[in-house]
Amino acid sequence: MKLPYLFFLLTIITTSLSAQVQNLKLIDSLTLQADRFWGVDVYDRFYFSERNVFYKTENKQKFQFQDLQLGDLESVDLLNPLKILLFYKEANTIVILDNRLNEISRINFGVISDFKTVDFVGVSKDNLLWIFNADIQQLELFDYQNELTKNTSLPINQEILHFKSNYNFCWLQHSNSFTKYNITGSVVDRFSLEGAISFATFKSQVMVQTQSSLELFEKDSRQKTSFKKPKITFNQFYFNAQNLYICSDKVLYTYRLTAVNN
Repeated sequence: MKLPYLFFLLTIITTSLSAQVQNLKLIDSLTLQADRFWGVDVYDRFYFSERNVFYKTENKQKFQFQDLQLGDLESVDLLNPLKILLFYKEANTIVILDNRLNEISRINFGVISDFKTVDFVGVSKDNLLWIFNADIQQLELFDYQNELTKNTSLPINQEILHFKSNYNFCWLQHSNSFTKYNITGSVVDRFSLEGAISFATFKSQVMVQTQSSLELFEKDSRQKTSFKKPKITFNQFYFNAQNLYICSDKVLYTYRLTAVNN
């Protein structure tokens, strides 16, 4: 095969692969009296908070949790619906709830023997948590039952804007880039993206919101799909493979991702 023809063929293949785009199709909308929408679990249960009270809806039931002494609810991790993680940054405390929002356990990082000031928290595998220790600027794998640190990253000298994790990996958003870590605390991927506002993850995928678009990165961050944002104002969104959930002005919109070949 001649080289010019081979180059032409590879160009066609590459163009065909990049020509596939993802469109958003609105499939549902409902009124949601919430100050913040936290997401949807694997059983399609909705989680949100209003006036710092955390809620879960299940069929026609509504469950709730609150502790006024802990201050504002900073983040929620729904990766394991049987062990829901709530993080109260002001109190330097996590609370773990069951599927009826009953408290299972809590840890105040300010009173344990290995004192830590924590900025971000997420669920990892077994009894481990991802935490970012602000005192030493390191990412840690923390065994919350035994109150022991298992693994740590090297010091991180970039500002962390947002944080997401799953059982095996953790993603950090910086000003114009993202870094991915594994459970040993090692960097396994980096990619740049200017103008990123926020992001969400599902398994190995990362969806990033910019001013004009939503960018979907696959396990290999070099594989990216772009699609246009809905014409609504939003700061919060949640992503779980097939659907994108956006809460805007007390309305929760559900969009389906559909493939379109140009």
